Amino acid sequence: MNSTKKIIIIVFAILLVTASIYFGLSMFPAAPLQQPVVESCAAAAEVAPDVLLGMAKMVVASGPGALQRVKQSHVGNVEQVKDVAIVHYMKEGGMLTLWTTLYQNETIARTENEKMAIGMQKWGGSWASDLKAQTIAEKQVYKTTSDNLSHYFWVDGDWIFYIVPHNFSQEETAEIICAIRS
Repeated sequence: MNSTKKIIIIVFAILLVTASIYFGLSMFPAAPLQQPVVESCAAAAEVAPDVLLGMAKMVVASGPGALQRVKQSHVGNVEQVKDVAIVHYMKEGGMLTLWTTLYQNETIARTENEKMAIGMQKWGGSWASDLKAQTIAEKQVYKTTSDNLSHYFWVDGDWIFYIVPHNFSQEETAEIICAIRS
């Protein structure tokens, strides 16, 4: 076989393979990547108080967008979430970040809360050494620190609340925890 015929056969084979791939993909497109299911019920943004210590609520993210942000900031898995929101409250010289996460039921919320505490202990550093369970505003609250900031999280029914207060006194923090849900 001469070289011209070989080149024609190779080009024909390449065109045949390319056409097959094109038609195969257009007839049977790949399924989209499975996104975590977060109900679009807006409950997580609504459960956050409209005003906390005179500060107005600012919803930063809710639903799937908020869940994506939460997952990016966690080492462990964030699972079984029904709805989530990230909310800010600001005052002169201070800011509060609140994460509200709704689960299917209280049992799942408690399990996920404990998984978070255990994950912090496994992670080590100040997350583990400063992690303490304590009662604040009649709620069982975990408190830890990272980068000299206190972090608080707790379960209330089928919710987990997580706050990071910047420049708030212990009394103000207790008022904030008391005002969230219950």
